Amino acid sequence: MNRITRSALLGLACLAWVTTGCGDDNKTTDDTTTADTVSTDTSTDDVAEDVSEDTTEDTTADTTETDTVDPQVAACSAAIAARETEVADELSGWSIADPTEMIAAVGGDQAKEADYAGKYRDDLANHPGCTPRTEYGKNVEPFVSDNEADVPAGSPADSTSLPGYDCAAKVYDQPNADTTKPVVVLIHGNSSANTSWEEYFVAALAGSTQTTSAAFDVVVESAVRKQLATKLIEAGYEVIAFDARVDMVATLSDWDSASATGNPFLNIDHGWAVPMVESLLKAVFAKYPDRKVSLVGHSLGVTVIRDSLRRLYNEYKSSAANSVNPFPHLQDVILLSGANHGVSTGALCTYFTHMRGTVTCEMGDRAAFVPTYFSKVNNGPSDLFAAPCADGSYAFGERDQCEGNVVQYTTITMADIADGSYQDEFVSEASAALDLEPCVANELVTLDDYDTSGYFITNLWALLASHFGSARSDAGMALVLDKLAD
Repeated sequence: MNRITRSALLGLACLAWVTTGCGDDNKTTDDTTTADTVSTDTSTDDVAEDVSEDTTEDTTADTTETDTVDPQVAACSAAIAARETEVADELSGWSIADPTEMIAAVGGDQAKEADYAGKYRDDLANHPGCTPRTEYGKNVEPFVSDNEADVPAGSPADSTSLPGYDCAAKVYDQPNADTTKPVVVLIHGNSSANTSWEEYFVAALAGSTQTTSAAFDVVVESAVRKQLATKLIEAGYEVIAFDARVDMVATLSDWDSASATGNPFLNIDHGWAVPMVESLLKAVFAKYPDRKVSLVGHSLGVTVIRDSLRRLYNEYKSSAANSVNPFPHLQDVILLSGANHGVSTGALCTYFTHMRGTVTCEMGDRAAFVPTYFSKVNNGPSDLFAAPCADGSYAFGERDQCEGNVVQYTTITMADIADGSYQDEFVSEASAALDLEPCVANELVTLDDYDTSGYFITNLWALLASHFGSARSDAGMALVLDKLAD
């Protein structure tokens, strides 16, 4: 297929990764409840009093041992305090409640794009995507039908393997679990499934040259190469891969497959995926109450993870039944090629009212990013809220929210080209990074670290090889494994 055709098809296939700033650019302040509104705590007197009290208590309790603070955590705390000062005028009253743009009208039908595109589908019993599979093979994605590689064994999550979770996920077989390691939950991106993390190989493609949507040539590898799910299992991790069932978009009563006006590549938005991931995380936390959990997301999965954590935290702060504070349970949040500050197809927000467009409205435009209604509640002012509990205390404007647990945040994306252009088809260094170092480690893979397996969309092989480099190249996977082991 020629480059022009492949490039044009990209605009249809992967819009769920990219976004434009089509939302309200003003802070969302309609909801000022205690649970959803930031309460600032920057009083010097309070800090001094706390330090004085802590010092007195420590001295009284133990005069022979000096408490030590991890330098990285201390540096993160200092960075948060400095950023609070910078944005003090914006911070007061900043809302972290669900954006009004994403709340559906009462009485809508979750099986209709017209009613629920861009809205949270919170009623999982009636969510078309909350449909378990009967089995997991090598070709479960709707656009992959030719995979010849063996993939790691696993079974659909059920009441035995993951009680309390009724949607789709693959629980990988693990005969040699290392229970000292965190449970790893993998969250895939748009138009795909759990197979994003698995081996892909087509013998007829070996050694061939394929062209990505960004007009970059890739030589397809000549043998099966282990992917992240397999590497994690071999390292002793227990692994669960979320499955958003993007194929079920085609069952919506008003779904349109037309390439010019519809959603032929089954794009989903955050409203589709986030409620299911919230349910998945609750079930994982409940099953492993004494284990830490590490989250790894790619592309749309990055912002799905971040929004799911925000919503779980808000639910916990409101004292809702069966709610849980997610942050004491986490060890790592590893975010691969995510559109934290926009995506290349952001302009589609103005063209489509179905999920092909709404997902881009949520994420914003990489080329000229303006905070969107979605990014505002997750990033906070100047990314102050980007890494909740990275210092073991601070989350969404409040301290002492983490039960002392330090969550380690990492972003990994492909480096920009030296001339300022981009090889990654959707994001850039700036759009993927979270601007709160050293609370976040923003890591890069090189321009040579693309996926050489040919994966993603039969007959459009290697279409997004650079975008998948963070998740499927040897360098990207090595970074993920290093962060998990740190």
